[in-house]
Amino acid sequence: MVMYDVIIIGGGAAGLTAAIYSARYKLKTLVIAKEMGGVIVNTHKIENWPGEKSISGLDLMNKFAL
Repeated sequence: MVMYDVIIIGGGAAGLTAAIYSARYKLKTLVIAKEMGGVIVNTHKIENWPGEKSISGLDLMNKFAL
């Protein structure tokens, strides 16, 4: 049986950020998501993300993947 220190439900911006911090602390981490990026990938325009004047949800999540 596999044991995890942290299980994160959701593959959106918050879930992926939580996974990054969890991994930095060398915790065994599992992310459960239907698809990476979450609901935001269907968003046409985001204008309140730090560092971006305007970006689509899909483009923002693609930046997370880099």
